[in-house]
Amino acid sequence: MLSKLFWKISAAMFIGFGILLTGCAKDDPSSEEVNAVIAERLDLTEEQAARVQPVTAQIWAERETFRTLRTSLYDQILVQLKNESVDQEELQNMLYTSWNQMEPMIPKAVNAFSEYHAVLSEEKRNELSEKLENRRERITQGRRGFWRFSDEEPTAEEINGKIADRLDLTPEQETEMLPLTEKLLIEREEIQQVRLSIFDEVILQLNNESADTTRLESNLRSGWDAIHQRIPLAAETIASVHAILTEEQRAEIVEKMERRKDRREKRRQRRWHHWY
Repeated sequence: MLSKLFWKISAAMFIGFGILLTGCAKDDPSSEEVNAVIAERLDLTEEQAARVQPVTAQIWAERETFRTLRTSLYDQILVQLKNESVDQEELQNMLYTSWNQMEPMIPKAVNAFSEYHAVLSEEKRNELSEKLENRRERITQGRRGFWRFSDEEPTAEEINGKIADRLDLTPEQETEMLPLTEKLLIEREEIQQVRLSIFDEVILQLNNESADTTRLESNLRSGWDAIHQRIPLAAETIASVHAILTEEQRAEIVEKMERRKDRREKRRQRRWHHWY
């Protein structure tokens, strides 16, 4: 649960330009091709497209770094699940190393947003703002989707019961898991607020005539720090869940995660043609 939040918040941190840089392929397009598609979608002039080309190239290169970090984290969790016990210190150090590599991307993200903001027409900025508002609304409704037949927010006990069903936990395991679920639910709500704050800031800036880079960078660094502070909790939680599950249950989770990883890679390979 918490490992997913790592990448949700990091994705939100780059949402200011990430909405422009979606899609890729088995043979990734060049930054020039990406910039040409962006220019077409945003109705940029040749001069405007040339202005943002260096920014597009830089962000496109960082995008591969981001993908590598995510894959590395996923693989490390798989390794830990396959082991008889979790090396919590090793896992925590790996999480710190990965997340620390995200921090230098923040000023690059801010610069990219500022450059795109400067060349976008008011109409296009409003269009992007509307898309982000719709995405923000879907985020706020996300947990209700987990409990599809109720307008009320599910409780920790209900979520824990759903987890127990999916993992085929014994009553004893379900009881052991509940305190972890309660703790993660609280953390999820706090991180959700950080994530929504980033969306709100980007939407606000898109609606302004110019970008406030100082304010935006401060907001993104707050999001980065929110995750950094929770790294020990993430490592501790993974270790605790590992200790509760049987070898067969862990093997089932590993199998599901590996299938999900394969599906993600296949989706990644199909997306480039959707640019056109």
